[in-house]
Amino acid sequence: MCMESLTSAKTTQENASALGFDWPDISGVFDKILEELREVEEAVAHHDADHAKKELGDLLFAVINASRFLNADPVRELNDAADRFSKRFQLLLQKLSVQNTTIKECTAEELDAVWEQVKKERAKSNKNGLT
Repeated sequence: MCMESLTSAKTTQENASALGFDWPDISGVFDKILEELREVEEAVAHHDADHAKKELGDLLFAVINASRFLNADPVRELNDAADRFSKRFQLLLQKLSVQNTTIKECTAEELDAVWEQVKKERAKSNKNGLT
């Protein structure tokens, strides 16, 4: 259902754009994304979970609009991002295992450092044609 929702959101936005309801360029989309993100943050700060969820939906809808401006398939991009995360996460776990530690034993800063190292290694291996 999730992938259908992404496609439906993009189609809804394409239909509105075809009728002239659109930003002239992607900068308006970026502004909208930031606005919606602030609204999510504000709802969370006020401990209003229901409102935060609504604003999160608006944020997701705005991000899908960015995919339209970038001529990107939001389903493919989300799948690719999830795949990248999964591969990086497995490498993070492997690195921690070699260090005889677990995620729960690490500070946020330590995890971030390992995560950044994994990202660099993955980018380098991808650049060299390795998986």
